[in-house]
Amino acid sequence: MKRVLRFLIGFLALPVCAQAQTTFGYTNGDFDRDDGVRLCAGTTQRAAIRMSAEKLSLLAGAKVTAIRSVFGTRNLNSVTFFITSDLDGEPLYEQQLSGSFSTRWAKYELTTPFEIPTGSDLYFGLSIDCGESYYPLAFDRQYGEPGCVYGLTDDGWADISSQTYGNLNLQLMVEGAQQFTDASARLFRADGYYKAGSEYAFEGQLYNFGTQPITSFDVTYSVGGGEEQTYSVSGVNIAQGAVYNFPIEGLEADGQGYKDMELSVTNVSGDVDAAPADNSRSQEMFFYPADMTRSFLVENFTGQECSNCPAGHAAMEEAIERSGMDVVSVSYHSGYSPDAFTMLEDYYYQTFYGVAAAPSFMVNRFANPAIDPSSPVFQYGSLTVAMITDCLEKQAAEQPYVGVNINTNYDDATRRLTGKVDVEVYRKPQAANPSLQLLLVQDSIVGNQANGGSNYVHRHVNRGSLNGYFGEKLGEMADGATVTKEIDYTLPESIMSTYDGSMSKSEDIPTDPKHMYLVAIVGNYNADDPADCLVLNCAAVKFGASTASGIAELPAAQAGASARLEGSAGSLRAEGNFDALYIYNVGGKLAARCTAPGQTLSLEPGVYVTRAVKGGAVSTAKCVVAR
Repeated sequence: MKRVLRFLIGFLALPVCAQAQTTFGYTNGDFDRDDGVRLCAGTTQRAAIRMSAEKLSLLAGAKVTAIRSVFGTRNLNSVTFFITSDLDGEPLYEQQLSGSFSTRWAKYELTTPFEIPTGSDLYFGLSIDCGESYYPLAFDRQYGEPGCVYGLTDDGWADISSQTYGNLNLQLMVEGAQQFTDASARLFRADGYYKAGSEYAFEGQLYNFGTQPITSFDVTYSVGGGEEQTYSVSGVNIAQGAVYNFPIEGLEADGQGYKDMELSVTNVSGDVDAAPADNSRSQEMFFYPADMTRSFLVENFTGQECSNCPAGHAAMEEAIERSGMDVVSVSYHSGYSPDAFTMLEDYYYQTFYGVAAAPSFMVNRFANPAIDPSSPVFQYGSLTVAMITDCLEKQAAEQPYVGVNINTNYDDATRRLTGKVDVEVYRKPQAANPSLQLLLVQDSIVGNQANGGSNYVHRHVNRGSLNGYFGEKLGEMADGATVTKEIDYTLPESIMSTYDGSMSKSEDIPTDPKHMYLVAIVGNYNADDPADCLVLNCAAVKFGASTASGIAELPAAQAGASARLEGSAGSLRAEGNFDALYIYNVGGKLAARCTAPGQTLSLEPGVYVTRAVKGGAVSTAKCVVAR
């Protein structure tokens, strides 16, 4: 059954001029002169656009008489235009271009017009020779034409249409082209963070490859074979060689995992599309579980003697509150000067990340290209709510790859913390050295602060790492795997600064179990590059708490998910229909977790509540576990 959506589409006025030459390519013409590209090492840079045999059949007999292009620099030794049916083979046509090369669009005449043949795909490209310090290739940075943008990389020629370059800024000037209608559908980049059961809106793009203006078209799309949505666009005038963005709204998956998003454009200008192969597109999207928790790590470098730090702390707290995101905060008392709270870890992080001033902060140890692409640390001087918010928002669109769940028990009498951290691998991380780091954090320590007084409340203070400066390696993590770290730690009555260069400033800070947190961080660690230590996901819990929802927070039962426990206390088996099963004791604490039906477990006899999750559905029930 189709769900029909109606949109009021505004008129797109684009002039169409009659001319002897018709321009063909894929770029929309955008170019920033400071945005040149190098694709490989060495002085030679090459890129090309591919035109399919189907497309070329529409231009059979017509002649390429000139090209239009733009370059990322004027400092080029030579530029050669080529046409070939095999990027690694001999060219069908080759010409070294003459004239001045510019960071503005320019036209270059061919000495011999090239008559377009039929029967095979062709590649039209540029080979540029220039110094290795220049970035000569120019792309429009827009939606790439799938399968039609190629570049010479260090590993050879590769399809780069799925990268962030967009389309090569190269156009063919063709004489003798016949009149035809031809549209090409382009899709959004799908490597974002999506959850099952949530709706998402994107933009698709229509490119007019034909010679006739496009005045209307129909759009149909669905996710994972689910309900189709369709609507019509009319009252537009999309000129030859122009693009038009259209909405793709209400995208939703009913379960986690990889799902194909199918899209098709039909009824183009009420006519038959002359080359319909590129009117339908499919791309894979990954949906995380509906109950997935995504948290963002905000690390603050501060100091008790830093007079600007209270204002920096306030800016961070405001940015976090405005964002509405689930944020894990950690404060390192290093970056200004050591103080009563400074730990060896703090000093190590300050040195490793190159912190030169306080207050400074990092979000997921991410080098924001809009602020400073060389370092994940953003320092006092331009520290604003907007800057912190920008870093949080950029990270919100990144893949987390893993979920982090913490379940702890704390014994007041022995001050012993036990439990475990589960790292659930939903997708194999794109990280060379994924690691799990555990930090001890104490909140609400009252003490002196410059510009804050003697009763300043110090938040999220790092009190040391439980497993090394950057934790321990997680090794190979396959899709669907769970990596578990057992916790067994006895909290001392107090923790003294361990910074070994300023022990005169050290104080024995009493620990308060009510304000103690365990922080788990999963990220990459590259000892040679601080900008390659991106955090994937993280979590924080008070001592004795769990990241999972308590019984009071469990939603009402929904169809599509179910679970039951079979057997006796010592040899239970979880059965039903679920992607994840959470089992809580009567006190609301997580007692066990299962990731697939048929999994075995052991529980103490008693009454429990189960919470089964399947895609966007959740079902809860009580059960009694017998001896």
